Amino acid sequence: MTLNRRSFLQRTSLALGALGVGGSSFLRATPYAQALSKPARRKLALLIGINQYPDRAISVTPGQDVALKGCLTDVGMQRQLLIHRFGFAPQDILTLTNQAATRQGIVNALDQHLVQQAQADDVVLLHFSGYGSQVRWEGNPNLTYRAWVPVDGRLPSSDQPALNDLLEVEIAAILRRVATPNLTTVIDAGSQDTGYLRWGNMKVRSRPIVPVGNLPEPFLGTVEGAREGETPWPGLLLRANNPGNLVLEGPWDGFSAGLFTYALTQSLWEAVADPNPKLLIQRTGDRIQHWTGPDQVPTLGNVLAPKAVTMPYSLPPDQPNAVGLAQPTDPRTLDLWLGGLSPDLLHYLQPGSRFTIPNPSAHDAATPTDAVAPNSVVPDPVLDLRLESRSGLHGVAKPVMAEVSLSAQAQPLYEKVRVLPTNLTLTMALDSQLKRVERVDATSALAGVPFVTAIAAGERNADCLFGRLPVGPGGSPADGDRFSSAGSERLTESSYGLFAPNRTLVPGTMLAKEEAVKTALTRLTPTLRSLLALKLVRLTQNRFASGLAALVAVEAVGPKPTVLLRQQTEASRLTHPGLTDPGSGPTTLTLSRDARFQYRITNHSDLPLHVLVIRINGQGDCSALVVAPEDSGNTDGTQLIGPSLDPRQTLLVPNNPSGWGILGSTAQVETHIILSVQPFTHSLEALAADGPMASVQADLRRVEQPLKFAQALLQDLHSDAALPEGRSAGDVYALNHQQWATFQINYVVSSS
Repeated sequence: MTLNRRSFLQRTSLALGALGVGGSSFLRATPYAQALSKPARRKLALLIGINQYPDRAISVTPGQDVALKGCLTDVGMQRQLLIHRFGFAPQDILTLTNQAATRQGIVNALDQHLVQQAQADDVVLLHFSGYGSQVRWEGNPNLTYRAWVPVDGRLPSSDQPALNDLLEVEIAAILRRVATPNLTTVIDAGSQDTGYLRWGNMKVRSRPIVPVGNLPEPFLGTVEGAREGETPWPGLLLRANNPGNLVLEGPWDGFSAGLFTYALTQSLWEAVADPNPKLLIQRTGDRIQHWTGPDQVPTLGNVLAPKAVTMPYSLPPDQPNAVGLAQPTDPRTLDLWLGGLSPDLLHYLQPGSRFTIPNPSAHDAATPTDAVAPNSVVPDPVLDLRLESRSGLHGVAKPVMAEVSLSAQAQPLYEKVRVLPTNLTLTMALDSQLKRVERVDATSALAGVPFVTAIAAGERNADCLFGRLPVGPGGSPADGDRFSSAGSERLTESSYGLFAPNRTLVPGTMLAKEEAVKTALTRLTPTLRSLLALKLVRLTQNRFASGLAALVAVEAVGPKPTVLLRQQTEASRLTHPGLTDPGSGPTTLTLSRDARFQYRITNHSDLPLHVLVIRINGQGDCSALVVAPEDSGNTDGTQLIGPSLDPRQTLLVPNNPSGWGILGSTAQVETHIILSVQPFTHSLEALAADGPMASVQADLRRVEQPLKFAQALLQDLHSDAALPEGRSAGDVYALNHQQWATFQINYVVSSS
């Protein structure tokens, strides 16, 4: 056949769209296209990360490890993002790590790399990961100032009374000399005097005391008008949390990273062109809350010229949405960087999982000429890769086809088949505040709970924390955000309970009376099952990877329905360019307790889809609805597994004018809407085991055994055809992204 270049490009784009890969974005990402579209302005970045601090820089108590573990990972994540997503040249990115990040070294880098080089239309990024601090100036000890702790920071003493930190007023003064308004500063450091360096399963990125000393010599700023929270900042400032609040780094699977940098990096890998800073910060905060709890809320800082910068990093991304990068290491092996995958999924991703990258042979076929040889075979626009192994953020993969041509350049990476183990467990960290005998008793008690794995706090990533909530000497709860650092008074203690990894209490898990460790864990076992069920459901999230074209809107019920939130798959954006981009809009809704709403689900694909709605509240209570057509005519329940949503049709859930409301006293609700080519047969069986079911389920039904229900869901999404060679269905779940889409919608219930 005869195929001109225009037809080839259209065919390539459609094929990539069917795989959930941006066809036009792939073509834009090729070296040829990049050369044509490369902007004239320069992009400069200074990335600072410090893990190895000396004890003299941080006040520590015996037994506390002063070293951070995730700051160099933060720098690496930002570097990958800047080069492969935002088009920064490697030679324009300067990194200062550990011993190089002295006070004078940072000042010199700010001046020489940013101030002296940046021109009026350039783009500049500054990132800092390390310890932050509040400090007091001897000349006015009533005021506190935020500071970055450099590697040669020290606590003032009688011999050396001057502070050696880098105060933020000094940094802002230097940055005001940068010639371009296109400046973004990212600060992943805190300034809370917690008295502790560890918080639950996390490390705290702030000096635990507030030192008082003379100003650094030389002092590069002014103290007037620079009190805590009032430092004017040039450009756009993205901060890990409000001043005085917790900033944490967490252990993941084989690496550590700052919660803020990790979440921000993933949000920017997904972000559309010109992302709105407020929405970006909200999505980043949603990720952090999803991982650890609500205490760390990233913010947009006080900026000197708020209208100068309208988007983070000042440029639209140069690459399509991706989960990472693939770089060939030899003719048959590729190194994968997987920083775009969620940490929960990364931990469980099994060998045999499939990814795709753009096919360089397909790019070569799209020559600048219009002619493609008659009767020629058009190459597949993507190459399939099989994951062989993984360690931390890096993996090793090989092409599925024996003879393929690999590009020498890094290529964007996309998920195709997600392979997960069937023996998934809940990882529980034992709080370091527990006595040794309590930790021993807990480990012994959990030996009889097969679905829970107990670890020491800080050992690696954990799903929850087992411990106590300290209370003050008078018997009242201590400050909910910090432990008291007054060592002279012994704190009394509460009963045992479950916490998020950052010590946010799981509602309803603590009693007002003392109890034994074994008794507490027996009481908490149903909650642990619910937490594991939620973990399994979350592992199905794939809105950006799904090959199904679908859209979900949340609408307020009223005389005139109002759209509160809209989410769609990447495939919908590719096949229906006029739809809202999946990266835009909020991901969490704040609702009043009397709010009423419904879901509008639209199937833009060519296949009928089955619909499942799962709702889990803050107490772990689970309810579900398997949506089915009401006119099937059967009375034996079999209609419940019939197709629910035909191609290019819309479904309202619930299909009644009053909609759904928020039940009970819960403060937050997490809803998952799952669309599948395959029927939810096993899920229905699990629901039926809880009691008789109506011929047509019309409303959410309480799930009495949420763990069995979540396991049944994974069975329903599993595809034998996607199984890796040598693996069985009883060993792993193989989930093909062409066959399902999971949307997650979070609700925060306002107290007013």
